[in-house]
Amino acid sequence: MDETKKPADRTSLKPAVIVIAAVIILVVPVIYFMAQTLMPPEHSEPLIIATGPPYLSALTLIADENGYFEKYGLNVTLIETPTGNDAVRKLLAGTADLAYAAEYVGVKNSFDAPDLRIIASTMKADIVSVIVRSDRDISVPSDLKGKTIALYKGTIADYYFGKFLAANGIDPTEVNIVYLTPEEVAESIISGDADAAVIWQPFVSQIERQLAGDSITWSVQGGQRYYRLTFVMEETIHDRPGVLRDYLRAIDDAETFLHAHEPEAREIVGQRANKTYEELGTIWGNNWFVLSLDQGLIPTMEDEARWMAEQNMTGGKTPPSYLDMIYQDAMLEVKPSAVTVIG
Repeated sequence: MDETKKPADRTSLKPAVIVIAAVIILVVPVIYFMAQTLMPPEHSEPLIIATGPPYLSALTLIADENGYFEKYGLNVTLIETPTGNDAVRKLLAGTADLAYAAEYVGVKNSFDAPDLRIIASTMKADIVSVIVRSDRDISVPSDLKGKTIALYKGTIADYYFGKFLAANGIDPTEVNIVYLTPEEVAESIISGDADAAVIWQPFVSQIERQLAGDSITWSVQGGQRYYRLTFVMEETIHDRPGVLRDYLRAIDDAETFLHAHEPEAREIVGQRANKTYEELGTIWGNNWFVLSLDQGLIPTMEDEARWMAEQNMTGGKTPPSYLDMIYQDAMLEVKPSAVTVIG
């Protein structure tokens, strides 16, 4: 006997339909948000960065290579300059939006560029040394008296060497200082025109190899690390604060990648900076690639300003407040744990 089929109980389907609808309502926005986050924005903001020597800009090279700038909607152009001095000159001339240089360069320019600002440090380093020829009767620092020393004027090497002389009881008038470009500094000691040279890595290692063991190297930093800073003009802070935050987000991503994948990070930097593994190793070991804004920056800059005043380099001008020179808001939003500057 055939049984009559009963129609499905629609009331029993209602809970399932409600659950499915709820899942769709909850999941679809999440998927959309993730897609929007992973996809680069349609319109990107141009940003020109004067990098100085690229091998000192590891986080920036990684961010550029890995697409982190594009991820945050930035169309970045990197301009390589011989030194941080040259990078800041481009910033002051309006041909770059950001510039990388040591804090010393910022202090030197602070007397005449009141709108110059700092938004972050991307590296701390101990790579500046005095290297001497051991065939010139130099075995201890006091033997530098009467010797010819080559260095690049107006850089942090100038400041550190001045402190080094003072720490070793040597008056600057007791040495013959010759001012040359970094490449000329290296060549002068290799050729024997200079008895000693004050220079940074990788030049130090290049000189040591050329002199084949006939040299002595002393650090002139006295344990004081220098900061590699990101400089910007006040106008950019006012007009493009979002761009600065996005720049810092990309750099923060690059730092995370560097610490998680150091071999790959070194390979990227070596290729982009055109440095061999050996050359890069001499730099990498004494550099700390960290995105930060720490309190130690203030007394360092104040000490450099005092030294410049003693050397009659300030034109009698009073140094500005270096606390006021630091713009903290962007870092406080992107990486507040790395900001220890006390306002």
